[in-house]
Amino acid sequence: MLSGITRFLLFLWAALLWLCQRNVCPFQPRVGTRTDPRISRGVKDVVTGLWAPLFETKSTGSDTPINEELDARAKRAQKLKEDALNYPPVILDPFPEASDPKYPVKGLIGQGDFVVSREGGPTFEELSNENLYRILVRRSNVTDLEVNTLVWKCLGYRFDPESEEWTAKEVFPKWKERFPTPPDLIGMQRIYSKDVDGPCLKNNQHLVRSIPADNKQSLKEQLKPLGFTGYKVSELTPNLTRRAQCSNWLLYYREELFGLTLEELQERRRQKKEADEKQRMESGQEKPWSPPVTEVF
Repeated sequence: MLSGITRFLLFLWAALLWLCQRNVCPFQPRVGTRTDPRISRGVKDVVTGLWAPLFETKSTGSDTPINEELDARAKRAQKLKEDALNYPPVILDPFPEASDPKYPVKGLIGQGDFVVSREGGPTFEELSNENLYRILVRRSNVTDLEVNTLVWKCLGYRFDPESEEWTAKEVFPKWKERFPTPPDLIGMQRIYSKDVDGPCLKNNQHLVRSIPADNKQSLKEQLKPLGFTGYKVSELTPNLTRRAQCSNWLLYYREELFGLTLEELQERRRQKKEADEKQRMESGQEKPWSPPVTEVF
């Protein structure tokens, strides 16, 4: 975006060039209506010398940077159009049954290939790469409730079959303060109005913010051998995006939190900070910026 001064100077140069082309010099007192051709020719040469570099292109055997950028943009636009045709989004129908307060404890889970149960804590089988990969498959048969249930268990919520309620006895303290009951992290109703989906979006954002930067790419690192290569922009939907974010958090939980007590996690965090600080001091580097992380514990 050109500034006002730059635009004014460009306009002034254009006006001078136009006057010179008409053989009129605004800087010379005139006798009659014409100036000395030598004066107007000199002004024209000066103005042309200032104006021409803005537009001239040198023939160097390759496109100019501007043309290269335009070509790159055109290619990206064409690629997006092709992806939109080859990878259309999977639009799921609304599921108003999920608005029932009893759905989290009554809804069917564990009926297909996805391994999950309400009772007890998370297991190695539930957190295996093969099981988590099932969440990410386009047109997956894993329900939103099943994904939520596995994340709830990893956060520390426990299902009481006698009272048919989720309790927060083992939930990480910081998370428990904000979410005393299991939050919907995906949007099980699939109704994306602000009043219905807004809280689900914020719940998911809180979960994502608890993932350290070192674990942000766990999906590609852990699940690539199974065939996961990410998604095309054209196929992304709120449901698909949140499933991927939940899966990424589950991988982080499995690698960094699973099987450790709160005290062990806090001690590990302290030791890591001390080691990072010592390494930084020895190398003489400034403390690097890192995105804020709201740890669940």
